[in-house]
Amino acid sequence: MRSFKGLTRGLVSVAALCVAGWAVPIAAQVEPSPQIRATDAEGALMALRQAGYKAEAQPREGDNDTALIEITTRDGAIFVQFSDCDEAVPEYCETLVLSTSWNRNTPMTDDVVAESNRRFKYVSIWKDEEGDPIMQWAILTGDAGIAQLLFLNAVQRYLDVVRDFDTIAFDDDGSDDADGSKRGVQETAAAAAPAAAEI
Repeated sequence: MRSFKGLTRGLVSVAALCVAGWAVPIAAQVEPSPQIRATDAEGALMALRQAGYKAEAQPREGDNDTALIEITTRDGAIFVQFSDCDEAVPEYCETLVLSTSWNRNTPMTDDVVAESNRRFKYVSIWKDEEGDPIMQWAILTGDAGIAQLLFLNAVQRYLDVVRDFDTIAFDDDGSDDADGSKRGVQETAAAAAPAAAEI
């Protein structure tokens, strides 16, 4: 019969080394993902830049304004708005809103808006007073925040939806522009919009 005495001694030796501190610390094995919060515009801006996005901050300009980050891509710009902010402490916000608008020559029809909302289920699309489409995706972060990777994935997914919508935005508009270069410039004040979907 084979003897396992030597093997047992070997296992005991390995265990002793682990107890002595040779094992890799748990914290070093699994590093928690940084959290993104609507209360921390600088953190969101840094995460976007580290991911390779061309992002610029637009600070609040008045009591009714919110902070804004503009992300410029080869197809045009999208914006990150900081929403649901405390009136007493405007920098304390709970929601990040990915937002885009398009400047059409003619108002978009209600049928196109309704069909677009059915097709792009994660965003909310509506028209402003001039009939130009606006798209938003709200991300509730609260105090706890969301993982940086989840935030960056949401931005990329939103960009994919925006690119898909670019051609729809100018369909039957008498415009040759269907590549996003006529996306509108966002106002810093939060738009009065229907509730957008949340992740």
